[in-house]
This record gives sequence, structure tokens and C-alpha cells, in this order.
Amino acid sequence: MRKKIPSYYLFAMAIIFGFLLTVQLKANISSEGIITIRRLLEMENDVNNAILEINNLELSVAETKEKLTEYENIVLEDGSIYTSMETELLKIRSYAGLEKVQGPGIIITLNDSLENIEDSENPELYLIHDIDVLEIVNDLKAAGAEAISINDVRVIGTTSIKCGGPTINIDGSRHATPFVIKAIGDIKALEAVTLAPDSYIDWMEYSGIRVVIKRAEKLTINKYTGTPKINYQKIVEDGVKK
Repeated sequence: MRKKIPSYYLFAMAIIFGFLLTVQLKANISSEGIITIRRLLEMENDVNNAILEINNLELSVAETKEKLTEYENIVLEDGSIYTSMETELLKIRSYAGLEKVQGPGIIITLNDSLENIEDSENPELYLIHDIDVLEIVNDLKAAGAEAISINDVRVIGTTSIKCGGPTINIDGSRHATPFVIKAIGDIKALEAVTLAPDSYIDWMEYSGIRVVIKRAEKLTINKYTGTPKINYQKIVEDGVKK
């Protein structure tokens, strides 16, 4: 006959088992981490980001449905969407500067100063530099210019304008004065940003730089003929990098 296990032995085993269970539970809790206020804020931020992503996706879906409906209507009317897609492609190319465009705007002609320079003066102040052209281009963009060229070289987002001694390098091509800047857009807005008393051109004229600004009701700007310099950016669609 088996001996009966003493009750005190069972009691001791129960205490040991309870202790081990408590240690295990604490270990699990610490491994998962204690939920702090900082963690709650991070979770709230994650939720907000998820909601924003969902809203963006819903907007993208709505836009796609709208475009699909537009294509379906075109097919019903004309039997083909080729014309619509071709028109849309031309618009995109125009926005990117890959098409020759025409419209109202202004023409700015810049020439170095002809003033007599004293020996104590810095002659660099009386010459046109790359920063001068850049400042004017930025002002025109801020005024809503839809197309810009410098000496008939189309300016796009990746266009580089650098100093090249007595000349300026525009996308690697060397240009000397006069610098002719053309801009298509709202003529009044373009004139306002260039003729304002505190404009960059006003400061240039104070230094003797010769500036001539003309209106053009029908201005033509050539298309970009270089190779777009895109080396690092990747297309991202619906949160997925291609």
C-alpha cells in the first residue's frame, strides 16, 4: 500500500508552485512592457496616422472612380478615350516643361552696370551673378509664373544655375550678358513682384545694373531639351515604394 503524502508536504509544494507562477507572470508583463503615458501618446499617434492614411486612400479611390467615370462617358460619346488621354499627356508634359508653350507674360533683360568704378569699390557689385538670376527666377515663381526661360533655356525643377567666372552656367551651358528672362503668367502679378520698391530688381538697379522689363501679350517659351536629372527619388503609390 502506498504511503500517504503528508499534508505539510503538499502545502510546501503549493507555495513553491505559486511563487514560480508569480515570477513567470511578472516576467511576461515586463517583457510586454508597462503601458505608460508616453506609450499611450505613441499609440494615439499611430492611430491618427492610420486614419490619415485611410482618408488619403479613400480620396485616391474617389479620384480614380471620378476619372474612370470620365473615361466611361468619353467611350460612350466617342467610342475611344485616346483623344482624352492624349490631351492629358500633353498637359502633364506642359507642366513638366517638356512642351513649347505660349501665353502672356513679361521679358526681363539684364546687363552689367556701365558706371565708372572707383579704385576703392568692389567691381563685383556692378556685375550680374548667378545669385541675381536665381533670385529673380524665384520671385517670378512666387508670383505664379507658369513657364520660365533664361536665354531661351527652359527652367524646370532640376535646372542648375551656377557661376562660371564672367559667365553663368545654366544646366551646363555657358551664357554671357545680356541675360534675357522670359516668364509666362499673370502679367500684373509678374510686374508687381519685379517692379516693387523693395524688390530684388530694385536693389540691382540701385547698384547700376541695367534692367529692362517689357510686357508681352503673346510670349513663346521653348521646351526643355536636356535630360531630367532624377537619381534618388522613387515613385510611391498607396504607401508602397516602387
